[in-house]
Parts: sequence; structure tokens; C-alpha cells
Amino acid sequence: MVETSPSLLNPGYIWTAIVLAACATFIWRFLGATLGNRIPPNGPLMEWINMVAYAMAAGVMMLILTYPTGILASTALEMRLAGLLAGLGVMVFTRRLFFALAAGIGVFALATLLF
Repeated sequence: MVETSPSLLNPGYIWTAIVLAACATFIWRFLGATLGNRIPPNGPLMEWINMVAYAMAAGVMMLILTYPTGILASTALEMRLAGLLAGLGVMVFTRRLFFALAAGIGVFALATLLF
């Protein structure tokens, strides 16, 4: 006798997944709200949390840069790298996020228009 696995598109499985995801999200938000006031803002734990957050953001940025999806996938890696390097360069010299974003987007836009 062959066993058939239940369909993942079954509404019961979908609602179970939604409830479990909501619970997982709520637990971390609740812990952050209750423990956030007890963590010293300049302590080692907060420094570690900031480093992990920056590392995750950098990882997502590199993932989008190297394996783009959608319309971004139709551009060359060199164009995306030019925009990234321009934005990082302006950020290092000016320490202003707005100017860094404008430079990165502008260089990327120029690269896509000219090449």
C-alpha cells in the first residue's frame, strides 16, 4: 500500500504555518520589548546585537548584489558593483546617508543608461 503525503496547499496546513510564524515573531518582539529596557545601551550585549544586525544587513546586500532577482537580474554585475562602490565611497568621505544613496543610485542609473 502506497502512502500519500497530505497536500501542503491544504487550508489547514496554511493556517497552521501562519499561526506558527506569527507566534515566532511575537515571542521575539515580546522579549525585545520586555528586556530592551534592562540592557545597557553601551554594554557588550548591545554591541553584539548591533554587530549581528550589521552583519545580517551586509549579507542581504551581498546576496542581492551577487544573485539579483527580477529586473535587477538583467543588469551586469559591474554596474551593480559600480553603484555599490560609489555609495560606499561617498559614505566614507561624507558620513551622510542621503548623499551616499544618491551617489550609488546615480552611478548605477548612469551605468545602465550608458552601457
